[in-house]
Amino acid sequence: MALISILTPYRNAEKYIRETALSIFGQTHTNWEWILVNDHSEENELAEIADLLNDPRIKWLENKGRGIVDALCMAFEHASGEYITRMDADDVMPAFKLMEFLRVLENEKAQIVTGKVKYFSQTGLISSGYLAYENWLNERVEQQDFYGQIYRECTLASGNWLMRRSDLETCGGFTRLNYPEDYDLLFRWYQSGYVITGLDRVTHWWRDHDTRTSKTSADYAQKAFFSLKIDRFVSLDWDEKQQLIVNGTGQKGRLVAKQLIQKHVSFTWISHEPEKFPKGIYGHAVLGIDTIPVCECAQILNTTLIDECELKEYYQSVISEVRFFNL
Repeated sequence: MALISILTPYRNAEKYIRETALSIFGQTHTNWEWILVNDHSEENELAEIADLLNDPRIKWLENKGRGIVDALCMAFEHASGEYITRMDADDVMPAFKLMEFLRVLENEKAQIVTGKVKYFSQTGLISSGYLAYENWLNERVEQQDFYGQIYRECTLASGNWLMRRSDLETCGGFTRLNYPEDYDLLFRWYQSGYVITGLDRVTHWWRDHDTRTSKTSADYAQKAFFSLKIDRFVSLDWDEKQQLIVNGTGQKGRLVAKQLIQKHVSFTWISHEPEKFPKGIYGHAVLGIDTIPVCECAQILNTTLIDECELKEYYQSVISEVRFFNL
C-alpha cells in the first residue's frame, strides 16, 4: 500500500485542528504520514491533539523560515511518501478521500487528481461570494477545464489534490513559489503540461471563518492575484508578435493595465464606453472597437464578465483570429 505524505503548515488553528486530525485518522487508506509544521503560531495546537501524537505516522516541526511557502518546503523535505498532498489545519477530509485519489493516480494517465469542494462554517452561514467560488470550482471538475480558466482564478482548492512525489520534484516542488502559493503551484503544473483529473464528488470540506489567511493576509488580496497572473501570462502565454488587447476598464481592467505598464508590455486598451475616458487612464489611451487597426490575430485579456461568444462577435469586424484569456 503506497505511502501518502500529508503536509500541513499551521498557525493559530487551535480551535479547528482536532477536527482536521480526526478526519485524517478516519481515512480508509491508512498508510499515511502527517507532517505538521508550526509557522510561528501564537496558540497551542499540539495540546489539542496530544492524545494522538504518539502515533508514529505524525511528525511535527518548527518552521525555520516564515510563512506557508517556507513551511511547505520544510514539510516536503521531511516527507517520505511516494505521493504528496497538502491539508490546511482548519479543513476536513471525507473518509474516502486519500483512497479515491490514489486509485485515480494508479489507474489513469494523470499527474494530479482533485475533486469537488464544499464550504462549511460553525455558524452555517457562507457568503454569496464564497458560494459562487465553490460553484465555479466544481464546474471546473464537471468540465475538466482546469487550465482553460486558469487566468480567471485558481481552479482547485489548496488542500484538495494528490500527486506523485516525483512529479512534484520535477516541477520544482514548493521552492520559490510566489504568493498566493497555491495559485503559483497550479501555474507550475500548467507550464509542465501535467494532466489534472477531477473526481465528480466532494473530496474536501473547506472551512470558512473570519481568521482565514485568505481573508487576513495581503498575500491573498486581489492585487496579489493579479500581480501573479499577469506575471505568469507574460512569461507563459504572451506572444509579442500579436496585438495584445485589454478588454474592460473596471477594477480588474485597471489592475491588469497597471501591471502591464510596469512590465513595459505594449497593449491596446478597449472600453465599450470610450467616451468616458477622453484623457485615458494612467496616461494610457482608452479606445473603442472602431478605432482598433485591422489585424490578423490578437490576444485579448478579458477583464469583464461578457461571454466569449459575444466578445468574439464584438471584435470580428477588425480581427480575424482572437485568443481569449478570461481574467
